Amino acid sequence: MKSKLKDFSQKHYYLLTGILWFLSVPSFDAWFLKGFPFFAWIAFVPLFVYVRDKGYREVFRASFMAGLLGNLLAYQWIGAFGAKVPGGYFVVLLFLIPSLTVFFVSGMMMAEFLSRRVERLRAPIYAGSFVVVYWVQSMGYLAYPMNYWGYSQFPFTPFIQVSSIVGIMGVCFILIFFNESMAGLIARIASGARSFREAIASFEGKAFVGALALVAGITAWGAVTLAANPATGKRDLRALMVQSCISPWENWEQNKFRYLDRLTHYTNAALASPADKPDLVVWSESATLEKISYFAQGGHPMLFTESEREFIRSVFAYVKSIGRPLLTGEIGIVEDLRYRRYFAQNSAVLIGSEGNFIKAYPKINLVPFGEWFPYHKWLPIIQELTFAFGGSNFVPGDRPVLFETGGRKFGVLICYEGIFFRLCRDYKRLGADFLVNITNDGWTDSFAGHMQHFASSVFRSVENGIWYVRAGNTGLTMAIDPYGRMKTTLPILEKGTVSADLDFSMNRTTVYARIGDVFLYLVVAFIAAVGAFALNAWRRERRG
Repeated sequence: MKSKLKDFSQKHYYLLTGILWFLSVPSFDAWFLKGFPFFAWIAFVPLFVYVRDKGYREVFRASFMAGLLGNLLAYQWIGAFGAKVPGGYFVVLLFLIPSLTVFFVSGMMMAEFLSRRVERLRAPIYAGSFVVVYWVQSMGYLAYPMNYWGYSQFPFTPFIQVSSIVGIMGVCFILIFFNESMAGLIARIASGARSFREAIASFEGKAFVGALALVAGITAWGAVTLAANPATGKRDLRALMVQSCISPWENWEQNKFRYLDRLTHYTNAALASPADKPDLVVWSESATLEKISYFAQGGHPMLFTESEREFIRSVFAYVKSIGRPLLTGEIGIVEDLRYRRYFAQNSAVLIGSEGNFIKAYPKINLVPFGEWFPYHKWLPIIQELTFAFGGSNFVPGDRPVLFETGGRKFGVLICYEGIFFRLCRDYKRLGADFLVNITNDGWTDSFAGHMQHFASSVFRSVENGIWYVRAGNTGLTMAIDPYGRMKTTLPILEKGTVSADLDFSMNRTTVYARIGDVFLYLVVAFIAAVGAFALNAWRRERRG
């Protein structure tokens, strides 16, 4: 038995990457799983070592198996989207996990093909290949750029200061560069280096030492940056976020007034404190799922029941009674008057302190399958399946919208829009002083779902050098300062409120905010150049 186990481990040690993959992302709320930022620096090493001397067929097979295992363990929580339908959990995973794995395998195959023609550039080629794949993942209607490897580092605040220059793509590059550099050193040792000293003196050893020095230098610079810019405790604007933990899928029509009572109860309890006088109240994405802005703008009366009218009037009346502006989620309506058609949108609405409608923003980046399926005309069966799982059919917005309160401008991110780095930079360029993310991650029914979604929030604040306020129905609810430091937060699934004082003197104009994804495009150009060279070399090889 021991010999069989030993033989299996020697032949299939690349599967260790799948296990380390799981350990490299937030998964369960257990102390022994909190080391994920560390494991992300070594997770790919077993696979990277294994494929170095293998044929392309074996590279594909090993990468697919390791990727399948890693994606399944890390992102199985997404199956909860279909959990209410018999077998739906497994149907979702059967589609999602192989799809994510295909992206991973594409990066592996590209990296191996290119690096075998330019061995000395193996580490930057590997890092660049995965960045190119991540870039592709961020484009199109089905974009889902949530599983970027760099997000594992969100608690490593000194290191992630580098994202203020190179963005999340730069952090991903450095992490994968480090993994491949370590794999190169291990491969050199395994190939017969007589001593560790000899291995370090080799090209692979020097490359690893260089990678280590790069990470240490970036971390030291980040630590100095944080020390030079401490939190001030000053207040330019106070935001009050409410975490009510409602379940909007459980008969909204019957329960909505009870849910509204809960929201107002927690808000009133916070306002009753003499010390807590907020300038902005924020409820979550799923707090008030009615056509609030459409009603306020004189929408067609036939689209409202008396119950809906009463609910919306109650919201406006409550905001007027507390005398503070409220940002909350709603259902927006787009009219097609020519054909008398009306389309729903997932929107945010700002209600003024006088109980008046100010402005609404319809979500631009809808969740594929969950909130819309843009190819329903050609694949109607998939749309029917998503409806069976409880999916929606929203129409996306077409541009970012700036809100204003107390003389300060802010952009709203609905649900997972915080993972779209370009949108957040657009808000910064438009003049936003802070970002507000309203979300509802309760459907994930997991610690992993909440934390993995939250991870991107820290990067958006550092990249753009502005405050980031987050109000989740079930968590995480908190504020993040322009350097990625997380302020007071409510635990996941705990009902209540939390206030945050935003000091806008801490805001800064970062290099990334100025130049955007220049680093990304340089990496794409590098891979394109290496690709042209490698293809030419491959053609010469085939000619003999």
